[in-house]
Amino acid sequence: MWLWLIGVTIFIVLWGALWRSSPKAGFGVLIGLPIAWVLSRLMTPYVTGMNEIPLWLPPLPVALVALALFYFGIRTWLRADSLPPPETPPEHHEQHGHH
Repeated sequence: MWLWLIGVTIFIVLWGALWRSSPKAGFGVLIGLPIAWVLSRLMTPYVTGMNEIPLWLPPLPVALVALALFYFGIRTWLRADSLPPPETPPEHHEQHGHH
């Protein structure tokens, strides 16, 4: 019981420091932890050996990463026309001391 309370206290202190330094990351942890908890509850029967591991479960993380990369690649490709043109460097750089 005491070990659990100490662990929760340490987590809250670390999460508070993360929230202060990067609110987006702190919000991500706030959203990600309940999702991870639900997924861990769904995975418990497979990890403990109560149920047989389905064939699709081991490659699922790789497939999710591949789908995410595919999505962001398509998104970038479709938005590439609206990007500003690259800046051209000036002909001479007097501020660098080169002559």
